[in-house]
Amino acid sequence: MGSYDPVSRKLAGVAPIADERLMEAVSRFEALTITELDTAWDAVNADLRLWVEQPANAGRPVPEFPAYIDRIAIDML
Repeated sequence: MGSYDPVSRKLAGVAPIADERLMEAVSRFEALTITELDTAWDAVNADLRLWVEQPANAGRPVPEFPAYIDRIAIDML
């Protein structure tokens, strides 16, 4: 693999992001290829659709989705 740009370390150094969960999620996904990120995006969105469709989650805000932070991290990358 070519050079690797550690987004999680660079971002933490220049942006006041208080949520360590987000930085951890970015670090888990940042080494993925574009194809792998697309696959991860599709998977997390499929899980979100299933979560939203569950009656127990009716009216709940999307940030309560268990993989919400992963979704943000993948979208950032």
